[in-house]
Amino acid sequence: MARSKLPTPPRATGLLSYFTRHKTAANLVLLLMIAAGLAAFPKMRAQFFPDLIFDEVRVSVTWDGAGAEDVDSAIIAVLEPALLAVDGVEESESTSREGSARIELEFEPNYDMARAAEDVQTAVDGITNLPEEADD
Repeated sequence: MARSKLPTPPRATGLLSYFTRHKTAANLVLLLMIAAGLAAFPKMRAQFFPDLIFDEVRVSVTWDGAGAEDVDSAIIAVLEPALLAVDGVEESESTSREGSARIELEFEPNYDMARAAEDVQTAVDGITNLPEEADD
């Protein structure tokens, strides 16, 4: 009886076929990847909260018993022009409420905020015609 010879399939020649034939090589690559990850772990920079840089200064003034219109005319109208004259101010946003006023000043990017705070404090201290009942 003669046996018929079946053709042998061609051998796959790729990276995956190499690792299927040599299981030790696959395990060795796995160990190298784990070792590289452990070596890189101490150098990884991770933080829960990103670094935020605020280029803003807020000025708040309280005036108990005053209405929003009075606060706007007696405090905001007096403070805002003086604060807009401070070096580095790009824009401002003011809010008048019953009994309080708030002005937010946004400064140029990378402006020295310590200097900005000092300049704003100097500008506020230089204003003398605020109502006597107002507390800054």
